Amino acid sequence: MQLTAYHDSEGNIVGLVVSPPDSVPVEAQTEAHPGLLRTEVEAPEEITFSPDSPQEIYENINKLRENYQVEVHPRPKGKLKRKPAPASEQSSAY
Repeated sequence: MQLTAYHDSEGNIVGLVVSPPDSVPVEAQTEAHPGLLRTEVEAPEEITFSPDSPQEIYENINKLRENYQVEVHPRPKGKLKRKPAPASEQSSAY
C-alpha cells in the first residue's frame, strides 16, 4: 500500500492517507494551513495495511500519527521516525 503523510516543516503528522500501490497521489481533506507538506513515506516493518481490513488500516494510521513523525530533509521518499517520549513519561533525575 502507498502511504502519504501530510505534515508540518518539523515532521509532525497532520494526516495520513493509505491508497493502493501505483495509484494517483491522493489529496487528503486536512485542516489547511501555510507550510503543510505532503510526503510519500514507508511504514515501519511492524505496521501493515491489509485492503481487506479497514479497521486494521484505521488502527494502524492512528498508531503512526501518535508515535511517529516524518524525517524532514531532502530525499525522494520520506521516512518515519519515532517521536520523543512526552515529558510526563520521562523519568526524573532527582
